[in-house]
Amino acid sequence: MEDIILEHITIEEFKQKIYPYYLEIFPEEERKTIKQIEIGYRKGYVKIIKIMYQNQLVGFMTLNRVKENGYIILDYLAILPEYRNKQFGTKALKLLFEEEKECKGIFIEIEKVGLGKDESENLARQKRKAFYENVGCKELNFDLFLYGVIFTPLLFSKNEDNEDSIISEILEIYESITGKERIKKNCKIMRKLRFEELTKENIKIAAKVQNDIFPTSSAYVTYKRKVTGKNSHFYMGYIAYLGNEPVGVTGLYEIPEYTDTIWLSWFGVKEEYRKAGYGKQLLDYTIKMAKECDKKFLRLYTFEIWNKEAQVFYKKNMDIVEDYFNEREHKGIFKGKPRIFSITLCDEKVEVWNNKFINISADEDDHEKGIQMMKEDGII
Repeated sequence: MEDIILEHITIEEFKQKIYPYYLEIFPEEERKTIKQIEIGYRKGYVKIIKIMYQNQLVGFMTLNRVKENGYIILDYLAILPEYRNKQFGTKALKLLFEEEKECKGIFIEIEKVGLGKDESENLARQKRKAFYENVGCKELNFDLFLYGVIFTPLLFSKNEDNEDSIISEILEIYESITGKERIKKNCKIMRKLRFEELTKENIKIAAKVQNDIFPTSSAYVTYKRKVTGKNSHFYMGYIAYLGNEPVGVTGLYEIPEYTDTIWLSWFGVKEEYRKAGYGKQLLDYTIKMAKECDKKFLRLYTFEIWNKEAQVFYKKNMDIVEDYFNEREHKGIFKGKPRIFSITLCDEKVEVWNNKFINISADEDDHEKGIQMMKEDGII
């Protein structure tokens, strides 16, 4: 396949010969209008390339760049259907990397794996990510929240790149093409969270973050039992940090008589950091830690009435949901309509909980005690 070549073309040729394929290959929600592409081309920010093999069009790509030797964004790459699975995409990318070796690097956004609408879409995203990694692209240590969609950024570069400078220049490209105000409003840089296990040294930080998330409830009694070794059963708590800023908490506990299950405890992200993918990062980390506990299932309880926002998140990210009722609980508990969400941690299909007693009432009794203890310790 040595005679594959990349040819830069004009916007006029794109409209005549490429645009029909563009409409066919990319779904409407992923497409730019022809006017947007043309404006970028006229300003010199958009480059259009056709991929040729033995004088036949086999695909195309569009690039965004502002500085001659700066970073390049690979905006679109497509191989025509009849030429797929024949290494044309791989060859074209490698040739592009060679031809653009004087630039700082080539930046690629792919929709984040695991956030697709179904298993099929997530598999397609995983294959797309593997494709770019196989040609030498590396995942960067942040995500992009762009126009309501979370993207994983990848970079092909032979340099040791400072991520702050990468972000700065990529944002400059976005702003040049679509406008500074639009990007300010619609683009967020999502750094990767880091996690600390709950200890005596950070318990007050954990308690304050937890109380910020759940102002009428307190995990302080649970946290105190953990760090003083007075828990009667297993409990692990974690604080999520964005840089040095604590932004969320999560935890895991056991109900000893149910040996196949570990439970999610005091999980949440501070309000100002919601709807930007941090909750999913936090849940992914918690699931990872849960798997290390050698249990089959991860479960949680929440309340349909009082935690409506959480319901949406858990429905999207857990396997099943069921209403909970057990006569051994305090009757007031059921005003909130408790529900149990479950997800499998193994190859087995998750089993329904079927109203087995979990003693929510005892947890509720600890809340009031915890709030008083936080006041006494100067946390609130």
